[in-house]
Amino acid sequence: MTEKPVGELFSRLYIEQGAPVQDSAPFRNRLDAYLQATHYSEYAAIASYLRREAGLVVGSFYGDRTNTTFYKFTDFFTQSPMPGVLSSLTLIYRYLKDKFPERLSTRNPANPWVHRYPKADAWRQFVARAMREENTAFSVDAECGVHFFVDQEFERNRTSVVAALQAARYNAARTAYEQAHLYLDSQPVDTKAAVRSAFESLEIVARLMVPESRNLNKWMVENKLLPLALANVADSTENAALLKIFESIGAFVDSIHLYRHGQGTEEPNAPSTAFAVYTVSSVATALRLLVGVEAASGSA
Repeated sequence: MTEKPVGELFSRLYIEQGAPVQDSAPFRNRLDAYLQATHYSEYAAIASYLRREAGLVVGSFYGDRTNTTFYKFTDFFTQSPMPGVLSSLTLIYRYLKDKFPERLSTRNPANPWVHRYPKADAWRQFVARAMREENTAFSVDAECGVHFFVDQEFERNRTSVVAALQAARYNAARTAYEQAHLYLDSQPVDTKAAVRSAFESLEIVARLMVPESRNLNKWMVENKLLPLALANVADSTENAALLKIFESIGAFVDSIHLYRHGQGTEEPNAPSTAFAVYTVSSVATALRLLVGVEAASGSA
């Protein structure tokens, strides 16, 4: 019998969370509560910093009886458009990092001091945990920059493809693939640009493998790339499997051309976020396969 986790919240154990969300009232409330509990005395300075650096306005009112200005961060976090809230997370981190550094001695004459930023790091760690626990579609990097997040497998795909494309030969392909992720990170998400950029990365690698071909399409996949993949395969089962795999890649490539070229309408339809994520993930799989094929052929 599987033991039940001890001390976990009921809602996280038994309520199905579903797909990651791009807005969350509990997440917004938690941001407000953390800042109020830990940095209430810095409200005026943080509000000024947000307005100066990004034009984000935190409302305020003056209390005559207390001769004090009160800042309405609760309203800001709970009522502002989500892009502004997400930008504020990075800016608050920068403010705390600049305002509260700690300098420590290393006892090393060549490098006598190191700096830590405990308050900024605590804010970033809290934001990352709240994002994860509230099932948001976002993550933060080492400097509290906010990025679009799908799931752990999607992030692993991203990392593995960038690693596979590290050779100078693949610089342009790596740049295009990383750009596809940047389009998914943008607010609002630019799904069409993400799809096109992901396809571009795949086409660059394909044309490096087959320089005489100008465009990546189903014919090129089945008549140029497939023979390269089969050239170093002796096993009949793997041979048959590769035939099916490259047939599916060819169909996938042709489907993406619907978004690469004009749709013949005044307002072209952008693909859904789910479709864009699927495309970028599928391109990642195809890229790893093609890079492996090229390495096996000795032409990389």
